[in-house]
Amino acid sequence: MPFVISSASPSLRSGPRRKFFLMPLLLLASTVTACSTIRGQANDLAEKGRFIEAAELYVKVVEDSPNDTSLRASLDDLRWRGLSQLLTGSRQARLEGRDEDAERNLEQFLAYKVKWNSKLDGGMESSLLEEMAGTHQHLRQLIGEQAKRGHALTAESHLNRKRALLAHAEMAPIRRDMENAVQQGGEATCARLKQSPSVGTAHWAELVSRYCRHYRQDAPRAPMFPEALGVPMFQVSMDGISNDVVKYLMARMAGAFEASPWYSDASSRRVPLTLEGSLREDNSSQPVSLTATWTEQVPYTDHEDRTATAEVPYSVEEAYEDKGVMKKRLVTQKKTVEYKTTVEVTKYRDVPRAFEYRALRREVEYHFAVVAQAVLQDQHAPLAVKAEKSLTASGYEHNITFTPGGVTPQKFAQPSKDGWLDGELQGYEQTFFRTLLARWQDSFCTAPALTREEAARCARGGAELPGPARQALLDTLGDDAGQVHQLFVWN
Repeated sequence: MPFVISSASPSLRSGPRRKFFLMPLLLLASTVTACSTIRGQANDLAEKGRFIEAAELYVKVVEDSPNDTSLRASLDDLRWRGLSQLLTGSRQARLEGRDEDAERNLEQFLAYKVKWNSKLDGGMESSLLEEMAGTHQHLRQLIGEQAKRGHALTAESHLNRKRALLAHAEMAPIRRDMENAVQQGGEATCARLKQSPSVGTAHWAELVSRYCRHYRQDAPRAPMFPEALGVPMFQVSMDGISNDVVKYLMARMAGAFEASPWYSDASSRRVPLTLEGSLREDNSSQPVSLTATWTEQVPYTDHEDRTATAEVPYSVEEAYEDKGVMKKRLVTQKKTVEYKTTVEVTKYRDVPRAFEYRALRREVEYHFAVVAQAVLQDQHAPLAVKAEKSLTASGYEHNITFTPGGVTPQKFAQPSKDGWLDGELQGYEQTFFRTLLARWQDSFCTAPALTREEAARCARGGAELPGPARQALLDTLGDDAGQVHQLFVWN
């Protein structure tokens, strides 16, 4: 017998002991094939043990018949089985040492419990508490132990992975415990790092300062780093672009530079940045002949053979009695006779037609090109950021109306040049910013071996550190050497 959820089963808000029943498929399935209905699909999923999916699908069944209490009971039964399956899967994974799988199941369990506003009975509540205890123990090892060893950033990365699970109300005490462990670990590491020598090591001092501020600890402001630059001095040559747009572009690029690892507001060194570009608009128009095809129904005369009937008279002899004497006489009668005839009828045939009309074909092309160049470091190749984009649009204009062919007046909707240019300038700003980040990486992160100061300089770029940089920071930061770049994420 296929698996079917009983409409007689108790709701999720019932007492401590829960019973499940099987019942004939006909009580749930409609008169059509089960798999062709939502209810049948839900039943099929439940038969395969996919109770969560079945419950989500069954909501539509209940919505279509909101007054049917048996359907609501069946939905509650599916939800209960789904929750029980998730919690059981979590407990089983925990027993087998698969803590991550256990916590994924627990996260789903809590999410569906909230979504469905489900109340748990005593047995399931007890199982949930056991699984929460197992989660707490695992997180103490995963997060707490790392924090105690002075690897607060690593511990925090694990904590962030668990945020969705720990966001549930039941998990609040565990979340606070883990956050406190990370905070305490960060404070302890900050205190230790502030004791390390930083004279003449501006990048390392900045790393320590950011580490401490990340955990809301006081730290001395780092000195300006040697590579620091102020906002570039723009040398602009733009053709076909208004002064307002040029100022807008310069402001956006200055903002991108200030958000990059190269910038310091304390630096008085401003490198020249040449900005050359052009915006061209080309318009063209020419008369063209267009054709609209349509179909006309044309009448014609045809002949059809038909069967007709007519009343035809005929004479028969009948006997009658006249004064006791039998006599005979002729009488006229009628009979229906069928006969063939040909008639004329009007029919219609589809005849393809073509409607030709004149229009004006208009076309516009926008072409934007720009290049920014600067020498950020004397020993490195110049920075060059190029972009070249075009937009072409065309359309027809006419005032012709011809309904059979679907022809109506048209006007060419020319795209906004300012709107298109604004989008391209924003894209160029992002390209400029990404190029600044990449140039920092190329300039300071590619050496086969790095000192601690050089590794801290590399970290300033905000990208994951290469092996030599991590190795250089390993003795001081331990596992956090692979996480410190997060302190310099540039937006």
